[in-house]
This record gives sequence, structure tokens and C-alpha cells, in this order.
Amino acid sequence: MKSVLKSMLLLALLFYVAGCSSSTAINDFFGIKMPPNESDYFKIVAYTESSGISYQSSPNMDPNIFAWAGFEGDILRVKLVNNSDAPIELSYDSDQYIIVTKENEEYICIKGDIIKYSNLSPINEQNSIELLLEMPQNYWETVGMKNTQSSNQDYTFDVWKGQNTLVINAEDVKHIKINIGYTTNIILKPVPKIAF
Repeated sequence: MKSVLKSMLLLALLFYVAGCSSSTAINDFFGIKMPPNESDYFKIVAYTESSGISYQSSPNMDPNIFAWAGFEGDILRVKLVNNSDAPIELSYDSDQYIIVTKENEEYICIKGDIIKYSNLSPINEQNSIELLLEMPQNYWETVGMKNTQSSNQDYTFDVWKGQNTLVINAEDVKHIKINIGYTTNIILKPVPKIAF
């Protein structure tokens, strides 16, 4: 009886630890620092969680500065890694995180709170940060539309911000462009999934 109770307690503890330490894998997209005009030379060859990622690059690319990204509903989670020997300065005004679809449409993600974003700068040497970016919004398409949640008879003047976030599927994305300041450009491409 004691061994069964002990096993159940151990199992419960393992579930608790797994629940507390579980973090979503950010592995939908991967990219390194590169001149944007050389992005065609960057090809992801293979990826597994055990052996990591393999890719082709050009001599002008810098594999010491790289990023991972993943979609989580209406959030784009980005992990920026700086394994170089110099810090990377972030700028709320000039940094851009752009989703490019297979139809070559571009959508700029929303960085959120300026103070939280600015507090992440600089990304020091041998360090990384994670960002939660909001998906772009088609706000102007919903201004003046009827707010279905409004009881106001004059509903056309009731500005409604609900249901205006664009829905972008990872399968529809060609690549993601990250422009940090005026010197760091990272192009992230889809990571091939393993077929079972």
C-alpha cells in the first residue's frame, strides 16, 4: 500500500513539475542575420529536436545572430539570440517584425508596450530575449461597423475594436523579416516538419 501511495505521489509530482516547466517550443520558423538580397541562398535542410537544425548559407550571413519564431493564436512568439561579441540595440521606433505571405503580402506585427520593449535593450553578448508580438490588425475595416455587442441604437457611431485581428496561418507564411535598427536583418523561413 505504501509503495502504491509513494508511486502515485511521485507520479503527481512529475506531472506538477512537467506542468510548471512546460514551455511552448518555438520552432515554426528559423533564420540568421543576412543581407536581405541574399535570402534565396538561405535554405533549411533538416530539423529535429535532438540534433538541431541544418541549413545552407552564404559567407555574408552571420550565424551568431539568429532567431526562432512560432505562432500561438493571435501572437507571434520570437526568440532572438545574440551569440556575437557585441550587444544588439533595440529601437521601438525603427524595429520591424514583418510577416510575408506566399502571396507576397506584408503584415507588420505590433510590438506592444514601448517601455517593456525598450527594457529588453540591449541584447547582450551570449544572451537572448523572447518577444510576444501581436498579430497585425485590420482596424480600419471594422471602424463604423455594427458592434454586435452594443445595445446603443446609434451603433454606427460606436467604434468597435472587437474581432479585428488578422488571422494568419503558419502554412501561408513564406518568411518573416526582422529588421533591428538599421544594421541587423534576420530572415526566418519555415522549418520543415518531420513526417511520421
